[in-house]
Amino acid sequence: MHCWKSYNVNRKYHFFRIFTTSSFISLLVFLFIYVLIQTMASGQLKDNHAITFFIILILLYPLHKLCHLLPLKCAYGKIKLKIEWYFYILPTMQLNIFTPVSKVQYSLALIFPFFVINSILIAMLFVFPSYRHYIAILLSYHIGLCTPDFKFLKTLLASPSGAFIEENENGYEILVKN
Repeated sequence: MHCWKSYNVNRKYHFFRIFTTSSFISLLVFLFIYVLIQTMASGQLKDNHAITFFIILILLYPLHKLCHLLPLKCAYGKIKLKIEWYFYILPTMQLNIFTPVSKVQYSLALIFPFFVINSILIAMLFVFPSYRHYIAILLSYHIGLCTPDFKFLKTLLASPSGAFIEENENGYEILVKN
């Protein structure tokens, strides 16, 4: 196999650019979702579980990263977790897979957290309508977390059909057979 394209996320989209884009998308999604659910739902909003909300908000990012791993069961032994700190309080987790994974399987791993976690949050909107403001914040935050995944998925879908993906410290390599 040879490298069809190297894709360094940090070099192409610097952390602050990704952070800004994700934050902007989160804000727009929150405005859209909150206005939509406020026009559809009625009833009093409750705020007596704020601590639970903050715990879920903190755990949403590691849960998102864990959901990336579930479709990649063939590579469990070749995964390395790296945690970097920005501003001394903002952790970023990077999962590197040091074995080639098929394009289809890697694409599934990229979109898996989006569908699983957002489905759970949307179901929670119907189960707990009094906490729709908290759930709207969690949903918009998670969609913002998915923004870098969709940026890479866009590049991945333009690659050849039989490609394999391999990660290293510098980013991703899209490999094709000779």
